[in-house]
Amino acid sequence: MLATIFIIILSSAVIVAVKGKLFPSLINFTHRNPIININEYKDKKEKKKTEENATIAPRRLDGLIVSKEESNKLPICVMIENAAFSGVRPQSGISSASLVYEIIVEGGITRLMAVYAGEKADPIGPVRSARDTYLEFASELDCMYTHAGGSYTASKALWELHMKDLDGLREPKYFWRDPNKVSPHNYFTNITKLEQAAIFGHSWKDAPTYESWKFKDDNQNRKKAGEAGYVSKINIDFGGSYNVEYRFNYENNNYERINGGVEHTDANTGKVLTTRNIIIEKVPPGQYLEGKGRINFSVTGEGDAYIFRDGELIEGRWKKADRLARTKYYDKQGNEVEFNRGNTWVEIVPEGYGYSWQ
Repeated sequence: MLATIFIIILSSAVIVAVKGKLFPSLINFTHRNPIININEYKDKKEKKKTEENATIAPRRLDGLIVSKEESNKLPICVMIENAAFSGVRPQSGISSASLVYEIIVEGGITRLMAVYAGEKADPIGPVRSARDTYLEFASELDCMYTHAGGSYTASKALWELHMKDLDGLREPKYFWRDPNKVSPHNYFTNITKLEQAAIFGHSWKDAPTYESWKFKDDNQNRKKAGEAGYVSKINIDFGGSYNVEYRFNYENNNYERINGGVEHTDANTGKVLTTRNIIIEKVPPGQYLEGKGRINFSVTGEGDAYIFRDGELIEGRWKKADRLARTKYYDKQGNEVEFNRGNTWVEIVPEGYGYSWQ
């Protein structure tokens, strides 16, 4: 017996009735012409694109494209000595850092805080003591702050602020002393040990939530020597063996660092330290602490900033609302600066210290 079939045509669909059951047609009609469901098509296309890109992501700290599981690791901040004493320079592991802060600590001596978030380094050091100003930057990253002892005021602040504090003098199993160097300039660690300290020693496993800077790809049409606005050299006058010079390498689109008139190298690689971005952050004169010449600088609020990338200068402002807020950098029009993907050196330059470029 033949089935009874009715075809009902509505304004936008065909419905087929077989023995009283309704089956919507797979074909839609608009003005009697069949078309593809655009929304469904877009959803499938976006889903496919998302699946293809799910394995990679920009790293939160420096914008480099890495595997997704490596893109948001706990930042590890390490205090590294920069004294111009025999056996200190060249230091180890600085070239693997995504971010480096350089600040005067006492007697005109600068110290570095290197921040790691995925790159391996072995060894790292010499590891030295905590100082107050660095805690402002460590706080905004909520990093594991790694040091060997500290000034009274910095140690007190670390305790009161409940920071992720890894003191090598209290937890020496994550550090070692190099017998070929003189104490206290011989204390070292590595990323493997520091990750063990974070995960197994302290259970600091929560995904970081600090605010990321904005990052961009290289400018392929960057200025060349002789063109207006091209900057090939930056100088910071911390004084004597602590003077800093950066020389722009056009081919590699990075800046090579000279410290105290000598190429600053990494003992792990033997190669000169380079950076993709440089920030000169101008701050007020410091306050002396403890009567030992130790000095603290105010890095909360706002002030002038000079950002170098792609062989050019961006003049603008730095802003940091409070201790926990991320320091942001803006051009003269008030737009947040986009940094090149890769590492950045932040130079904290107090009022009264010189800097120049050409």
